[in-house]
Amino acid sequence: MQELDSWLQHLPAAKEENLATCTPADLLVYVESHWLPNHAGTVLPNGSMIASPSGCLSHLSTGFLLIGRVGDWDPSNGTGNPVVSTDLTQYRKGYRMHAWRSGYLEGSAVPINPSKVFQLVDYLDHGMQSSPAGLAQLLVERDIMLLLLMWETPLRGNDIGKASFTDFFLHGQPIQTPTGQLQGLSSTAATVFQLTLRPSGTKTVKCQRSGPFTLTVTEDRQHCFPARLSSFIQHRFPAGQVASTYLFSPLTANCSCFADAPMRATSTGHRLNKHLESAGLYAGESNHDVARSRTLWLLGH
Repeated sequence: MQELDSWLQHLPAAKEENLATCTPADLLVYVESHWLPNHAGTVLPNGSMIASPSGCLSHLSTGFLLIGRVGDWDPSNGTGNPVVSTDLTQYRKGYRMHAWRSGYLEGSAVPINPSKVFQLVDYLDHGMQSSPAGLAQLLVERDIMLLLLMWETPLRGNDIGKASFTDFFLHGQPIQTPTGQLQGLSSTAATVFQLTLRPSGTKTVKCQRSGPFTLTVTEDRQHCFPARLSSFIQHRFPAGQVASTYLFSPLTANCSCFADAPMRATSTGHRLNKHLESAGLYAGESNHDVARSRTLWLLGH
């Protein structure tokens, strides 16, 4: 939205458009004249580049909803969400046809089954034991926990990456106290318990907690997120005092420690692909396919 806002501000003064007044026509000009030329995208067989504006328009649609531009676009009075319009719908269809004729084919989602998920966890566990103690081991353990939480919930990779300690509840109480201490998890290592995840703000539930998603300890503790959570937290915060907002964080720019920032879906996807390839298991999966595959697997069982 900031990029669009900046572009609108540089239009001729006679236009006087802003985020609250721009039209579908404005968005079409913005995408064609500014967004596409500045976002390279995918290399086609003929050597040219092509980017998909669909993701950009979806992001803008959400942004307009957040500033109160809701409902279908009504050209008679200029109200509603300008992305939800006939013009933009036809533009998306036409651009997909253009991309197809240029040699770009959209790939289908590649499902991942529990056997492959658990194989990868076993592979990473083995690698973690042979890695140098400290940050190297924590990175692998973080990726294991990311993978398990993606498998055990229907949340998207970006929502998983934003999970904070205050999103987890045990017996109805948050596991993190207002002073930053973690409570209740140390006694759960040998007991069956249920952990509740209620993320604060997701792609589908914007401004409030979603869920809840119940995570239950299973007999297969090695492949179980709640069974491993206490150990993971103790490894990352040995003193028991949480020094980060997020459960999963990337490294700082100098790779010396974890940043107090969420894991982005792109970073999670790159790490997942890297591990699958290293384990000889990669078949085109993405982090988005993990959550989708879990849902499909549950429906089939």
